[in-house]
Amino acid sequence: MSESHFDYSVSQKGEVYIIVIHDSRLDSTKAPRFKTELLRVIAGGAKKVLINLRDVETIDSSGLGILTFGRRQMDDNGGTISVCCLQDKVLRLFNIAKLDRVFSVFDTEEEGVKNL
Repeated sequence: MSESHFDYSVSQKGEVYIIVIHDSRLDSTKAPRFKTELLRVIAGGAKKVLINLRDVETIDSSGLGILTFGRRQMDDNGGTISVCCLQDKVLRLFNIAKLDRVFSVFDTEEEGVKNL
C-alpha cells in the first residue's frame, strides 16, 4: 500500500510541542509520514509532546503503533507524550487496548498543555 498525503500541523506553547492531525484516518497509509514527523519533533529536542487527534475518526494498529513507538522514544529521551481531543470511537479503542494506561488522555488541548 502506498503512502498517502498526511495533513498535520506543529505548534509550540511554552515547552509543549503540539502535533495536530487534520486527517480523519490515522492508518497504515498515514503512519509512515506520521512517524517521520513525530521523530523530527523528538529529534529537535522536544521533551513534552501533545498529539491532538480531534479530526481523527478512525485509527488502526499502524497508527496506534506509531503512538506507542513515540512514547518509547520519549521515555528513552526523558520526555513525555500525551494525547488529547479523542473522538468517541478512538477513545473506545484506546480504552479497549488499555492505552489509556500508557498515555495521559486529555479532553482538550488547553488541558493537555496545562498538565504536561
